[in-house]
Amino acid sequence: MPDGPDRPWTRGRRTRWWLVLLADTISVALIACFGAASVHDLAQVPGLLVRGAVAVVVAWAVAWLVRRPDDHLEVGWPDGAWVIGLTWALWAGLYVWGGALGAIPGAGGTVSFAVMLAAFLVVFCGGWRSLYGYVKAHDSLVPKGVQRRLDAQSRRDRHL
Repeated sequence: MPDGPDRPWTRGRRTRWWLVLLADTISVALIACFGAASVHDLAQVPGLLVRGAVAVVVAWAVAWLVRRPDDHLEVGWPDGAWVIGLTWALWAGLYVWGGALGAIPGAGGTVSFAVMLAAFLVVFCGGWRSLYGYVKAHDSLVPKGVQRRLDAQSRRDRHL
C-alpha cells in the first residue's frame, strides 16, 4: 500500500517542499479554472485563485505545525489529508464570507460549491499524492534476493 505505515522513501528525510508547493499550487490553479468554467464565467478565476492560494498556504502551515514530528506533507495519509481537509474548509469558508465580494453567481449555492470543491481537491491534491506514493513505493520495492546481495556487499565494504 503506497501510503501505509511502512513508507521506506520517507525514512530519514523531511517533506520534499518543492514537490508539495508546486503540485498543490498547480492543483489550486486548475481547481479555480474548472470552478469558474463550470459556471461559464472565467472572470471568476482570479478571485477563486486568490482564495484558493490563501487557503492552501494556511493549510500547509497548520498541517505542518500539527504533523511536525512526521513532516511528510507529500504523503496521502494523514499529512496530505490534513492539507486537503483544511484547504477545503478554508476555501469554502472564504467563499461564504466573500459572498458579497464576488462569489460565483449561478453556482447553485454554497453547498454545491463546497461539494464541487471537495471533489476537485480530492481528485487533484489527493491524486498527485496517491500517484507519488505509488511510484515511490514501486521504486522502493527490492526483491529479497537482490536485497540479500546488497546487504552482504554492504557488510563486506564496511569490513574493508
